[in-house]
Amino acid sequence: MTSKKSDRELQADMQRLMAEMEAGASPETSDSSTQAGTPSPAAPPQGLLAQVKANFVLPLCILAIPWTQEIIDQLFLGGQWNWVLHPRSLAGIPGIFLSAFSHSGFIHLISNTIGFAIFSWLILAKSRRDYWTVLLIGWIGGGAISWLVGPTSVHGLSGVVYTLFGYLLVIGWLERRVIPLMLSIFVLLNYSATLWGVLPTNPLVAWWGHLIGFLLGIFAAYGVYREPRKRH
Repeated sequence: MTSKKSDRELQADMQRLMAEMEAGASPETSDSSTQAGTPSPAAPPQGLLAQVKANFVLPLCILAIPWTQEIIDQLFLGGQWNWVLHPRSLAGIPGIFLSAFSHSGFIHLISNTIGFAIFSWLILAKSRRDYWTVLLIGWIGGGAISWLVGPTSVHGLSGVVYTLFGYLLVIGWLERRVIPLMLSIFVLLNYSATLWGVLPTNPLVAWWGHLIGFLLGIFAAYGVYREPRKRH
């Protein structure tokens, strides 16, 4: 009888010990189950912050290409290393892809950098898909058309800048939604003077490249815009 009682007490002690061990691990288990079952309220802000950060960094990563090229060119090659697009020439075909990332000096590069960064961030605030579409149209499309019809050799990022500008200027009026319309109004009010760059006002500037880029930006806007929802 005494032996049986001690066995029961031993079993009770073991059960009590196991219960205490489980109780010690329960907060962690409970936290993990709560996290798995219920999304953390901090997740959406973190996701939004990551997206904003990625959109901010993306144009800077693209700009790193012409800046690296120009620094190497100016420091080590005396400004002689240029990726120029020569119209209707076999030697100029690589310029379709490379000329946008080559500049005639730091002043040329800085002026294009400012416009490219600002217009890129504005488009990315609306849509990353639109940004890549407009960028590729301005880069490859602009290079190809300049190779086909351009009157002189050219290089620089300004054609792409004007593609981004043309898109921003008209996309709001096409979509008639709040964010695109605000972007178009903002660009119109603050950067309308950029339109002068598509006119032959300066013989040292390839205005025709700007005009090609600007028209491609309008074309890109018509290609990617979403039809406004009709109210019944």
